[in-house]
Amino acid sequence: MNLLKKFLSYVFMYGLQRTAVKALYKFDNDVSYLILRMMFSVKSQEKTRIVFVGLGNHGFTLLAFFVSVIARHRISLVIDPSPKSQQLATKVLKCQHYIDIESAIADGVFFGDIIYIASDHLSHTPHAIVAADNFRRVYVEKPLFVNSKQMSDFWEIYDSSCDLYTGFNRPYSPLFKEFIHNLSDDFLVTMVINGHFLSAEHWYRVEGQGSRVLGNLTHWIDLAVHIFMIKPGLSIVNIELTKGRLDDLVLILTSGAKKICLSFSANCEPSDGVEEYIFWNCSASIGRILNFRKMHYVTKDGATRKVNRLTKDVGHKAAALAPLYALDQDARIAYISSALAIKVEEMYLDDTTSSHFNLEKLLRKI
Repeated sequence: MNLLKKFLSYVFMYGLQRTAVKALYKFDNDVSYLILRMMFSVKSQEKTRIVFVGLGNHGFTLLAFFVSVIARHRISLVIDPSPKSQQLATKVLKCQHYIDIESAIADGVFFGDIIYIASDHLSHTPHAIVAADNFRRVYVEKPLFVNSKQMSDFWEIYDSSCDLYTGFNRPYSPLFKEFIHNLSDDFLVTMVINGHFLSAEHWYRVEGQGSRVLGNLTHWIDLAVHIFMIKPGLSIVNIELTKGRLDDLVLILTSGAKKICLSFSANCEPSDGVEEYIFWNCSASIGRILNFRKMHYVTKDGATRKVNRLTKDVGHKAAALAPLYALDQDARIAYISSALAIKVEEMYLDDTTSSHFNLEKLLRKI
């Protein structure tokens, strides 16, 4: 009964098709691969050459799902060292598989129209730099970089001719777009996030991959930067950071009359995936977003609006398909928010409680 309830809750959260893919991904047998093959099979004559670097849980059940199952585009090549990815490539996607980029380059197959980079965090920057010279559109999952050296190196991509897309999906959410439309420039925004519990053995914990700041909180730091940049004139962002038990932390970002508080906790696994709540108060409106399924706000004129959605929409589909449809994305904001995340990461590791971030200086560089 508990499994049935969880399955139904996932259906409401992700939809039936993606829930089925997430469930089947957990099995390693011919039956599950056959069903997945039927779901991912693409008969379209679309000639777009799409390459995946990294085909783990996120890469397959989210990015590949939207590319192949929803948008009906064929994936031509998978690069990933894991045996699981080889099985998925050969039995489900029916495409070429290589264990590393070097081998693919040597065989002359590392080229195409679009590349999705969803490998481990430490490899995002070097993979993206190589990809920028071989693909027209490059999609890089968060974090874009994990240290200051990579942040400097990543700038090469902005000097290349490729179009850059990133895995910062929440700005694509319809509820977030409506929220910022009703925000004035004197606000207090509070975001409360209950993230996944990660064991001490999880690969996120491996040295060099970044802490939960880069692995998770960077999503909401990116949202914060989007909020701050609604109106021009932002210069210095003051940062206050408090660490708690395990991965608990509270981050406060302030610039003049603009304040954003982020509270992240992951001591216990949420029953229905990541939980996230946004509360705001400003001179134009007051309201809340509950887990990107519900929204309620009141404007200064007294108008009230309530939104209730059947499924949670954090913008995954729109972000994943943005390279396919060549949607406009301001990649500068992704770089700025990632640079801010690096600053917070350094504070987190050094036990620094307060600092500042010169946004204006970085904007001049961009």
